[in-house]
Amino acid sequence: MIQVGTILKVCDKTGVSLVKCIKVLGPLKKKIGYIGDIILVSVKHINSKKFIKMKLFKRKRFFKGTIHRGLIVRSKKNYRRSNNVYINFSENAVVLINKKKVPISNRIYGPILTELCKKLPSLGCIAKNMI
Repeated sequence: MIQVGTILKVCDKTGVSLVKCIKVLGPLKKKIGYIGDIILVSVKHINSKKFIKMKLFKRKRFFKGTIHRGLIVRSKKNYRRSNNVYINFSENAVVLINKKKVPISNRIYGPILTELCKKLPSLGCIAKNMI
């Protein structure tokens, strides 16, 4: 359950480590986001020591306070599969995407659900660990 104001980890190679949820995109009355939903996020913390030489910072794309779209990949709330198996993770995590629903980075860290890989094939190509 991701609400407005939730702090999330970023599990891709963009150089951003923490983001804050601004809005859950979807129908007008939707207030809570679950795994597979798209949200608007604001950058809160950057790993500038590791990624200062990367081309991503030369393009001035990821700085503190910039707004991006994110896809919820992991949440602490239980996720129920169709065969009545519940899966939960120890952290809330998001992957930064563009308007065409393609991940910005070329690598994703940590496990990803197979349902997400079927929903977005571009995400499945990058992810290594699928549950």
